[in-house]
Amino acid sequence: METPVLSVLVVGATGKVGKELVSLLVADGIKPRIFQRASSKNAFKDTDLEVVSGDLADKESLKAALEGINTVFMITRDQLDQAFLEGNLIEAAVEQGVEKIIKSSAFAAGLNPPKGYGEIHRQTELKLIQSGLRWVILRPYFFMQNFLELSGEIGKSGILPMPLAKAKVGIIDARDVALVAFHAIKSHTFDNQCYQLTGPNSLTMKECSEIFGQELNKKIRYLSPPYWLASLMMRRQGISSWDIRMRKQLFGMIKSGGEEKLTSCVKQITGKDPYSLADFIKTYQTDFL
Repeated sequence: METPVLSVLVVGATGKVGKELVSLLVADGIKPRIFQRASSKNAFKDTDLEVVSGDLADKESLKAALEGINTVFMITRDQLDQAFLEGNLIEAAVEQGVEKIIKSSAFAAGLNPPKGYGEIHRQTELKLIQSGLRWVILRPYFFMQNFLELSGEIGKSGILPMPLAKAKVGIIDARDVALVAFHAIKSHTFDNQCYQLTGPNSLTMKECSEIFGQELNKKIRYLSPPYWLASLMMRRQGISSWDIRMRKQLFGMIKSGGEEKLTSCVKQITGKDPYSLADFIKTYQTDFL
């Protein structure tokens, strides 16, 4: 059977970027294959999409998932063995004749030296660049969707807690990252390039709290707790010591102005302006009520 012109495997299809990308592909008439952990529930059981279960640590299951695939979108959970797992996927892709991988990375991976989770992402980036495949690397800033983790504090308590002091951040909506990935899948124009992705505005968290207040029609206060208190709060939420250490490095980088500068990559690649924070809040308003 002849391989389709464009056959896509999405790794990380249930995350904030992956699920948006799947929707974009399906709307365009492309039915991606979904790769998920064998232990995960099938979030796509009510669709006609092909779901393949496996493990990124298991090269044989990866080879089976990549059969007949020529393009891969890869986004995985930040974890200690992330570079090993994504490296396995890259090696299997090479062996199976895949043509291109689009990796959702992190802005901090492009720093010299990389910071926080960026250290892990950079290892994968280098492996991908050296693989001989076509590649596209996306390095988004702080996601607007991260505010959803604080929906209770913002919506019910009227507080936006974030240890970023007065730092400005070019926060970005995950939907824009997905749209960039969609265009990278559809075209070779963007091959073998890294793109730093930002939203339309560089905002302090205080400015973000004011926008939340305007859109939710209630007063939202910004609190910047000292890092020892933020760490304590994260430990109580069950966040691992490794994650807390990585976040500390990232918060420090952001506080030093690391994610303040805006880029025009989203508009250049997609042809549309990126979503504003107000747009984001309008879409997810019920989550903050």
